[in-house]
Amino acid sequence: PLYREALGGFCEKLGDYHPSTLGSINNLAGLLEAQGKLDEAEPLYREALGGCCEMLGDHHPYTLTSINNLAMLLQAQGKLEE
Repeated sequence: PLYREALGGFCEKLGDYHPSTLGSINNLAGLLEAQGKLDEAEPLYREALGGCCEMLGDHHPYTLTSINNLAMLLQAQGKLEE
């Protein structure tokens, strides 16, 4: 509940594509992944990555972290082709 509360606050105060909001999306996805909810985590990781690419560019550290997080999740899901 706290990660979702934080995400809601960031969205409301800073907007959907602020770096802090995108980081909060990544954090929530990481929590879901740790809970074994891989199918719930994937769209969040993809959302964070898309926002980072759009707002920060392809080579920003947040974008690269988002790529890494999604790649690790896909590996855990056995989606090695992606």
